[in-house]
Amino acid sequence: MNLCDLAVESIAGLQPYVPGKPIEELQRQYGVRDVIKLASNESPIGPSQAAQAAIALATRDLTRYPDGNGYALKLALSEKFQIDANQITLGNGSNDVLELIARCFASPADEVIFSQHAFAVYPLVTQAIGATLVEVPAKQYGHDLTAMQRAITEKTKLIFIANPNNPTGTHIPATEVHTFLQSVADNVIVVLDEAYIEYGDEEVNSIDWLKQFPNLIICRTFSKAY
Repeated sequence: MNLCDLAVESIAGLQPYVPGKPIEELQRQYGVRDVIKLASNESPIGPSQAAQAAIALATRDLTRYPDGNGYALKLALSEKFQIDANQITLGNGSNDVLELIARCFASPADEVIFSQHAFAVYPLVTQAIGATLVEVPAKQYGHDLTAMQRAITEKTKLIFIANPNNPTGTHIPATEVHTFLQSVADNVIVVLDEAYIEYGDEEVNSIDWLKQFPNLIICRTFSKAY
Protein backbone atom coordinates (compact mmCIF):
# COMPACT_ATOMS: atom_id res chain seq x y z
CA MET A 1 0.00 0.00 0.00
CA ASN A 2 1.46 3.40 -1.01
CA LEU A 3 1.34 6.61 1.00
CA CYS A 4 -1.60 7.98 -1.00
CA ASP A 5 -3.69 4.88 -0.26
CA LEU A 6 -2.77 5.14 3.42
CA ALA A 7 -3.92 8.78 3.51
CA VAL A 8 -7.25 7.90 1.86
CA GLU A 9 -7.78 5.03 4.32
CA SER A 10 -7.01 7.32 7.27
CA ILE A 11 -9.45 9.99 6.10
CA ALA A 12 -12.18 7.40 5.52
CA GLY A 13 -11.78 6.24 9.12
CA LEU A 14 -12.14 9.68 10.68
CA GLN A 15 -14.80 10.13 13.35
CA PRO A 16 -16.31 13.61 13.62
CA TYR A 17 -15.48 15.79 16.61
CA VAL A 18 -18.57 16.08 18.82
CA PRO A 19 -18.81 19.50 20.49
CA GLY A 20 -21.06 20.45 23.37
CA LYS A 21 -24.69 20.71 22.27
CA PRO A 22 -26.29 24.15 21.85
CA ILE A 23 -28.71 25.20 24.58
CA GLU A 24 -31.58 25.18 22.08
CA GLU A 25 -30.90 21.52 21.23
CA LEU A 26 -30.77 20.55 24.90
CA GLN A 27 -34.09 22.27 25.49
CA ARG A 28 -35.69 20.38 22.59
CA GLN A 29 -34.13 17.03 23.50
CA TYR A 30 -34.89 17.03 27.22
CA GLY A 31 -37.88 19.36 27.40
CA VAL A 32 -36.18 21.70 29.87
CA ARG A 33 -36.24 25.49 29.98
CA ASP A 34 -33.48 26.67 32.31
CA VAL A 35 -30.12 25.37 31.07
CA ILE A 36 -26.68 26.04 32.51
CA LYS A 37 -24.20 24.81 29.90
CA LEU A 38 -20.71 23.78 31.05
CA ALA A 39 -19.63 21.60 28.11
CA SER A 40 -17.88 24.14 25.87
CA ASN A 41 -16.14 26.58 28.23
CA GLU A 42 -18.53 29.36 27.29
CA SER A 43 -19.07 32.36 29.53
CA PRO A 44 -22.61 32.41 30.97
CA ILE A 45 -22.53 36.18 31.58
CA GLY A 46 -22.23 37.24 27.94
CA PRO A 47 -19.83 39.68 26.26
CA SER A 48 -18.65 42.80 28.08
CA GLN A 49 -20.01 46.23 27.21
CA ALA A 50 -16.68 47.09 25.60
CA ALA A 51 -16.91 44.00 23.37
CA GLN A 52 -20.50 44.82 22.41
CA ALA A 53 -19.49 48.37 21.53
CA ALA A 54 -16.60 47.10 19.37
CA ILE A 55 -18.94 44.68 17.57
CA ALA A 56 -21.47 47.45 16.92
CA LEU A 57 -18.70 49.66 15.52
CA ALA A 58 -17.49 46.86 13.25
CA THR A 59 -20.94 46.36 11.72
CA ARG A 60 -20.40 49.48 9.62
CA ASP A 61 -17.92 47.51 7.52
CA LEU A 62 -19.85 44.24 7.27
CA THR A 63 -20.18 44.65 3.49
CA ARG A 64 -16.39 44.75 3.07
CA TYR A 65 -13.96 41.85 2.98
CA PRO A 66 -11.65 42.02 6.02
CA ASP A 67 -7.87 42.06 5.82
CA GLY A 68 -7.10 38.38 5.31
CA ASN A 69 -3.61 38.89 6.72
CA GLY A 70 -4.95 40.36 9.97
CA TYR A 71 -2.30 43.09 9.94
CA ALA A 72 -3.77 45.22 12.74
CA LEU A 73 -4.34 42.21 15.01
CA LYS A 74 -0.85 40.84 14.38
CA LEU A 75 0.60 44.25 15.19
CA ALA A 76 -1.33 44.44 18.47
CA LEU A 77 -0.27 40.91 19.43
CA SER A 78 3.36 41.56 18.54
CA GLU A 79 3.36 44.62 20.82
CA LYS A 80 1.65 42.74 23.65
CA PHE A 81 3.99 39.73 23.55
CA GLN A 82 7.11 41.53 22.30
CA ILE A 83 7.65 39.31 19.25
CA ASP A 84 7.93 40.03 15.55
CA ALA A 85 4.59 40.15 13.71
CA ASN A 86 6.07 37.80 11.12
CA GLN A 87 6.19 35.10 13.81
CA ILE A 88 2.40 35.16 14.19
CA THR A 89 -0.08 33.03 12.23
CA LEU A 90 -3.80 33.65 12.73
CA GLY A 91 -6.51 31.04 12.29
CA ASN A 92 -10.19 30.38 12.71
CA GLY A 93 -9.73 29.02 16.21
CA SER A 94 -6.93 26.79 17.46
CA ASN A 95 -8.29 23.83 15.51
CA ASP A 96 -7.58 25.63 12.25
CA VAL A 97 -4.00 26.41 13.27
CA LEU A 98 -3.36 22.91 14.64
CA GLU A 99 -4.46 21.33 11.37
CA LEU A 100 -2.35 23.79 9.39
CA ILE A 101 0.70 22.84 11.46
CA ALA A 102 0.08 19.13 10.88
CA ARG A 103 -0.29 19.59 7.14
CA CYS A 104 2.81 21.76 6.92
CA PHE A 105 5.21 19.62 8.93
CA ALA A 106 4.03 16.00 8.78
CA SER A 107 3.20 13.46 6.09
CA PRO A 108 1.90 9.86 5.90
CA ALA A 109 5.49 8.68 6.37
CA ASP A 110 5.84 10.45 9.73
CA GLU A 111 4.83 9.95 13.36
CA VAL A 112 2.97 12.42 15.58
CA ILE A 113 3.16 12.14 19.36
CA PHE A 114 0.49 13.25 21.83
CA SER A 115 -0.72 12.22 25.26
CA GLN A 116 -3.63 10.04 26.21
CA HIS A 117 -6.51 12.20 27.50
CA ALA A 118 -5.20 15.25 25.61
CA PHE A 119 -7.16 17.49 23.23
CA ALA A 120 -9.26 15.40 20.84
CA VAL A 121 -8.13 17.37 17.79
CA TYR A 122 -4.53 16.06 17.92
CA PRO A 123 -5.40 12.52 16.79
CA LEU A 124 -7.98 13.88 14.35
CA VAL A 125 -5.52 16.09 12.45
CA THR A 126 -2.90 13.32 12.57
CA GLN A 127 -5.31 10.83 11.08
CA ALA A 128 -6.49 13.36 8.50
CA ILE A 129 -3.02 13.63 6.99
CA GLY A 130 -2.40 9.89 7.20
CA ALA A 131 0.48 10.11 9.68
CA THR A 132 1.08 7.50 12.37
CA LEU A 133 -0.59 8.23 15.70
CA VAL A 134 1.64 7.71 18.74
CA GLU A 135 -0.51 8.07 21.86
CA VAL A 136 1.59 8.01 25.02
CA PRO A 137 -0.20 6.71 28.15
CA ALA A 138 -1.13 9.48 30.56
CA LYS A 139 0.33 9.93 34.03
CA GLN A 140 -2.37 10.82 36.56
CA TYR A 141 -4.54 12.00 33.65
CA GLY A 142 -1.80 14.36 32.44
CA HIS A 143 1.22 14.34 30.17
CA ASP A 144 4.09 11.99 30.96
CA LEU A 145 6.89 13.99 29.38
CA THR A 146 9.53 11.37 30.19
CA ALA A 147 7.53 8.71 28.34
CA MET A 148 6.86 11.12 25.48
CA GLN A 149 10.57 11.76 25.14
CA ARG A 150 11.22 8.01 25.00
CA ALA A 151 8.58 7.67 22.28
CA ILE A 152 10.52 9.91 19.87
CA THR A 153 11.97 8.03 16.88
CA GLU A 154 13.63 9.02 13.62
CA LYS A 155 10.14 9.20 12.12
CA THR A 156 8.78 11.69 14.68
CA LYS A 157 7.92 15.05 13.15
CA LEU A 158 5.41 16.59 15.57
CA ILE A 159 4.72 16.53 19.30
CA PHE A 160 1.54 18.08 20.71
CA ILE A 161 1.50 19.22 24.36
CA ALA A 162 -1.55 20.88 25.91
CA ASN A 163 -0.66 22.87 29.02
CA PRO A 164 -2.93 23.26 30.93
CA ASN A 165 -4.46 20.13 29.43
CA ASN A 166 -7.90 19.95 27.87
CA PRO A 167 -10.05 18.18 29.00
CA THR A 168 -8.47 16.89 32.25
CA GLY A 169 -7.23 20.24 33.60
CA THR A 170 -3.78 18.94 34.55
CA HIS A 171 -0.79 21.28 34.48
CA ILE A 172 2.91 20.70 33.82
CA PRO A 173 5.34 23.02 35.67
CA ALA A 174 7.23 25.33 33.31
CA THR A 175 10.58 23.93 34.43
CA GLU A 176 9.56 20.44 33.29
CA VAL A 177 8.33 21.69 29.92
CA HIS A 178 11.57 23.62 29.41
CA THR A 179 13.65 20.56 30.27
CA PHE A 180 11.62 18.50 27.81
CA LEU A 181 12.19 21.05 25.04
CA GLN A 182 15.93 20.85 25.67
CA SER A 183 15.79 17.09 25.09
CA VAL A 184 14.04 17.29 21.70
CA ALA A 185 16.09 17.53 18.49
CA ASP A 186 15.64 20.65 16.35
CA ASN A 187 14.11 18.65 13.49
CA VAL A 188 11.10 17.69 15.63
CA ILE A 189 8.39 20.35 15.96
CA VAL A 190 6.94 20.76 19.46
CA VAL A 191 3.51 22.40 19.56
CA LEU A 192 2.77 23.90 22.98
CA ASP A 193 -0.99 24.40 23.06
CA GLU A 194 -1.70 27.05 25.70
CA ALA A 195 -5.40 27.66 25.12
CA TYR A 196 -5.93 27.77 28.90
CA ILE A 197 -2.69 29.51 29.89
CA GLU A 198 -4.53 32.49 31.39
CA TYR A 199 -6.01 30.23 34.06
CA GLY A 200 -2.59 29.28 35.45
CA ASP A 201 -0.64 31.14 38.10
CA GLU A 202 2.95 30.65 36.92
CA GLU A 203 4.91 33.79 36.10
CA VAL A 204 7.13 32.10 33.49
CA ASN A 205 6.44 33.46 30.00
CA SER A 206 6.81 30.54 27.61
CA ILE A 207 6.82 32.92 24.63
CA ASP A 208 10.36 33.89 25.64
CA TRP A 209 11.37 30.30 24.80
CA LEU A 210 10.79 31.00 21.10
CA LYS A 211 14.20 32.68 21.02
CA GLN A 212 15.84 29.54 22.38
CA PHE A 213 13.98 26.77 20.54
CA PRO A 214 13.59 27.16 16.75
CA ASN A 215 11.38 24.04 16.68
CA LEU A 216 8.80 25.43 19.14
CA ILE A 217 5.33 26.60 18.11
CA ILE A 218 3.00 28.13 20.71
CA CYS A 219 -0.77 28.18 20.18
CA ARG A 220 -3.06 30.52 22.08
CA THR A 221 -6.69 31.51 21.64
CA PHE A 222 -9.28 34.21 22.20
CA SER A 223 -11.98 31.59 22.83
CA LYS A 224 -11.35 30.86 26.51
CA ALA A 225 -10.30 33.56 29.02
CA TYR A 226 -10.99 36.34 26.54
